[in-house]
Formats: sequence, C-alpha cells, structure tokens
Amino acid sequence: MQVRLLSSNPFLARGPDQSTQSPSRFGGGWTNRFHWGLVAKLQSAFQEHWAKTSGEELSGADQFPGLAAAGNTKAQIVSSHSFSIAPVPLVQAVAFAAATKRIWITNAYCTPTPDQVDLLTKAARRGVDVRILVPGQNNDQPLTKSAGRGAYGKLLEGGVKIFEYEPTMIHIKSIVADTQFSMIGSSNLDARSAEINEELDVVVYDRDFGRRTEETFIRDLSQSREYTLEQFRRRSLWERVVEWLAYPFRSQL
Repeated sequence: MQVRLLSSNPFLARGPDQSTQSPSRFGGGWTNRFHWGLVAKLQSAFQEHWAKTSGEELSGADQFPGLAAAGNTKAQIVSSHSFSIAPVPLVQAVAFAAATKRIWITNAYCTPTPDQVDLLTKAARRGVDVRILVPGQNNDQPLTKSAGRGAYGKLLEGGVKIFEYEPTMIHIKSIVADTQFSMIGSSNLDARSAEINEELDVVVYDRDFGRRTEETFIRDLSQSREYTLEQFRRRSLWERVVEWLAYPFRSQL
C-alpha cells in the first residue's frame, strides 16, 4: 500500500501499488483520498507506532494543524501493535456476520484463519455473495500463497468464490460489505494481522464510498480468472506437497 501524508496540506491517499510494476494501472492517480479531520487520527496512530518503534516522539505545532471537517462521512481508524490483542479481526468478524448481500475482499496475502473461513462460508451459505480476489501467478510471496491455498477447499466447498488477478502483483487490502461497510489499509486476512503485525486500517461507513470501492473491485475482477473447486481438486502433487510443508508456518509467512 502506498501512503502519502502531508500535515501542511492534509490528506491521506492510497494509490498505485509499488509492487505492481505498472503505475499506469490506476491512471497514475490516487484511488482513495482521505481529507482533513480523519488525517489527524491517522497521523496520531502513526506517531504512536513511531514512538514505540524508534523511541522518538514527534512534536511541534506543525504536527497537528487545525483541520476543518470535509464532510459528514462516518469513518474510524483501527490500529494495532505487534503481539497484542488486535481489534481488526473483531471488526472484520462483525462485518462478515452481519452482511446480507455481499462481501467482496481483495487481499494480497490471504491465509485465513479457521474462524475467518467459518464466518465466510456461513455467510455464503445464507446467500451472501462472497468473493475473494488474490494475486495470481505474479506473487512476491509464493510460500504465503501456498499456505493460504490450503484453506481454498473449505472456502470453495462452502460457496465462496475465489479469483486470481492476472496482470501484475496486486497488493490491495480491502473489504466491502453490503456497500455500507468498507475497510482499506494494511491488514491481511491472516493470523499475522490478527496476532503479530502492526496494522493500520480505515473503516468507512458510507454507501457512496462503498460503491466506489465496489467499482474498483469489479474493475480488478474483470482482469482476473476464477479459481474453481475443480481446479483445487486437480492441483498437482508438487503443489500439494508445498502446501503441506507451508501450512504449519502460515502464521509466520
């Protein structure tokens, strides 16, 4: 995720991913931009992580300039420190359990925990359109992909649809549920984000924002191919061996 944060002209944006090798994929622009009041909360979370990691406290009048409201969109920051109880999985779990129409997930390093698999398959079985978009052959962490693929069987058998993005490595981490709920940030659908990593995400409760997030998902989906249950069952002996070797280390990959 590429992030830019400027206190003198405050906004946060996520734009072309540095791993894609193709900045023109997004037209050279920024896909998500957060203005004003929310930026102060993002900067506060960043400074907290910075102080914890470096021991240096960032201070000064220019760190938190006066910021006016830019609208009435409801949003919150969800952050976590390493080796602590992370709120991100709880927020995700509520969204998965409450969804009635769709759950669309884009995730770069998708190795879902058993609880996450259970929540997503339960949603699919009650009629929710559950789709997960992950990297395809262009993947900078092939062992992580192998470890995550071990969960594909239960997901696919439970009615979840999985798609692999083909043009480049996709590094987006986003969730949109029923258009109303969107989460964008650094968290993956895995045990590391739940238990080990330091993460920072923005949760937005707004249908207009959700529609734009869905449009991005659909655009990326058009450049992806579906990974089916039949393909999972026909994977090679070598793929199965690598998955078997990688799976015990999934929380560390």
